[in-house]
Amino acid sequence: MRDRDAIQARNRAESARAINPDRPAADVLPDGAWAGQPCFIIGGGPSLIGFDFERLRGRGRIIAINKAYLYVPFADVVFFMDHASFYMYLKRNQFGADALKAWDDFKGLRIFLNLRGRDVPDAYSIRSIGRVGLPTSLKSGLYHGNNSGFGAIGVAICAGADPIYLLGYDLKHQGNLTHFHGGYGRRQPEAVMISYKKGLTELAHLVAKRGWPRIINLNPSSALTAFPFSTIDEVLK
Repeated sequence: MRDRDAIQARNRAESARAINPDRPAADVLPDGAWAGQPCFIIGGGPSLIGFDFERLRGRGRIIAINKAYLYVPFADVVFFMDHASFYMYLKRNQFGADALKAWDDFKGLRIFLNLRGRDVPDAYSIRSIGRVGLPTSLKSGLYHGNNSGFGAIGVAICAGADPIYLLGYDLKHQGNLTHFHGGYGRRQPEAVMISYKKGLTELAHLVAKRGWPRIINLNPSSALTAFPFSTIDEVLK
């Protein structure tokens, strides 16, 4: 009986957090806080193997997705939405003690797109408002697009960043590699990449229709062709 009551109480708490999550990210990152500033979003694609992330220091706002924070400790935000195979792996030390220490030492904001009302005490949460769409406010919530790369773009849009530069948004494998940082122990199926591409392509059409912000893919060999292309050398020139 006690176990059942405890489960029911936990479920009620999670449902409440899904609507109004604990520690809302809008409290620490107001809408428009990065107005007119460039933002680099660092995905996990293998095109970033060997990239010198120091080149980005001081060149704009930076959002590191998932394990990318290990390579960009000076990022403004580490963003994630995978509770099971990112956050819990991290907390159970499955990425190693150095990864957990780097998480604890991270000076920027830890922001979690909280799809299921999880209790994540060391991150700020944003609630999910659906799969695909253009977000208008972090207070209202973000669309998830079934991947953290989609949600991270939503953070940059709400913060007013322009232009938004995408790094590591490969949406394809490089041999057996799916991530520049080693990934999470298994190769993502091709169908997952196709799903990611579909959502991001829909987002690109919505952004183009509105005419703002500029979102530019800095990997010209990416399978994601819906956004205009450039290169990091051209942008930092």
